[in-house]
Amino acid sequence: MTVQTDPALVSIGMPVFNGERYLREAIDSILSQTFRDFELILCDNASTDDTERICRSYVTSTERVFYYRNSENLGAAFNYNKVFELSKGKYFKWAAADDVMAPEFIEACLPVLLKDTQVVLSYPQTVLIDEHGKIIGGYCDKMDLSGASALERYKQFHTRFRQRDKCNAIFGLLRSSTLGSTRLIDRFVSSDIVLLSELALLGKIHEVQKPLFYRRDHPQMSIRAFKAAERTAWFDTKQNGEKQAFVQWRLGKEFLRSIWNTRLGISERFGCSLEVMKWVGWRRRLLWLEGRSWLINHLHGLPAPVIRTLRYLWRFFNRQSKEMPSSGEGV
Repeated sequence: MTVQTDPALVSIGMPVFNGERYLREAIDSILSQTFRDFELILCDNASTDDTERICRSYVTSTERVFYYRNSENLGAAFNYNKVFELSKGKYFKWAAADDVMAPEFIEACLPVLLKDTQVVLSYPQTVLIDEHGKIIGGYCDKMDLSGASALERYKQFHTRFRQRDKCNAIFGLLRSSTLGSTRLIDRFVSSDIVLLSELALLGKIHEVQKPLFYRRDHPQMSIRAFKAAERTAWFDTKQNGEKQAFVQWRLGKEFLRSIWNTRLGISERFGCSLEVMKWVGWRRRLLWLEGRSWLINHLHGLPAPVIRTLRYLWRFFNRQSKEMPSSGEGV
């Protein structure tokens, strides 16, 4: 492993597990950046394919690449957080092993962070590509949150997620000091949404009006390859996925936890909490379906009168849920 002397201004962290298919293309796009003062940290989650050999070949060919390998697969959340913990740059960017960056990515995102200390995340527009690198189309992220107050930005955040579900902005350029004050990527599904909500509470999020991020949409990506319960284990291999039936309930809980863990004034905390209550109303059908699933799994063994009462309530609320508008599943 190469020993670094002077820290680079920008750190790029790539967590990877069995990413041999697109890994070279992803790394090459980073090394082709027009902005050169960066380090690339590759953290291998005990891959069993050709990932290790590919990564080590880049370490020997350039001094700006550093490679670490975990002794066992500890889950995506651990690996995403580890690359940040290993970084030394004032600014940080996560990079997925199957996505591609345009050469001007960092050069375009960095100036706004240097100019405005209130901006905590700067990201470019997104282009979706398929497994062969063919352009599918653009994706309008609408994550430009420029409100002057945390409450205003938090309202913008929830309005955005009623219209869009992808979290492409999390792969933008972040202010390391701000990111370090968050919980980072937590060990539950959709924790990237919660992280974005925390960042919105802490500062502005800026969109660069250039399509410089190429996100690959392919059958092996986690959201397509794994069912809900399996994605829990993908985030954290020490979890068995049984609690994954409560994705929406956990999401609401974590929104509130993030709000009340900040140093915001009490009025802003209550205002942001009210936005979560509005979110509950919007997601009520999915929350009900998760609760119904739990009820089905726990009916056995209850006294007969209790079961009859619960069945009556079940039929009643099931009729109500069918009249509720549906909403997206999130990222």
